[in-house]
Amino acid sequence: MSEHGRTPMDSMRDVSPVAAATYLAHRDAIMANPELAALPRTTKLLIGIAVASALQSSECTLMWTKQALAAGLSEAEIVEAIVVARLMKAATVNDTAQAAMEWLLAQRGTNHGQPDSVPR
Repeated sequence: MSEHGRTPMDSMRDVSPVAAATYLAHRDAIMANPELAALPRTTKLLIGIAVASALQSSECTLMWTKQALAAGLSEAEIVEAIVVARLMKAATVNDTAQAAMEWLLAQRGTNHGQPDSVPR
């Protein structure tokens, strides 16, 4: 919630009621539609917490956390979703950096573009 006590959805409703309604209908279709119930709602809430955490959205992480607690999930389950998100996010850093690490490996035994003797 912003310093004005408003949520991002409050702002969206004011700017574009149609966009807000479209998002809310999509959310309801995913979270409440019995035809999309292969995952229990509590699992969906844990996924929401993890994704919001990984995407660095404090507002959404808090929102999903409050809903998860109200749905009966434990503090331990919520924290575990967050630390799993942290692990998965760290894995993407490894993936992103792989080309740089491979380049560094290829430079081993070379002077890495430096003169043969570097003044000390």
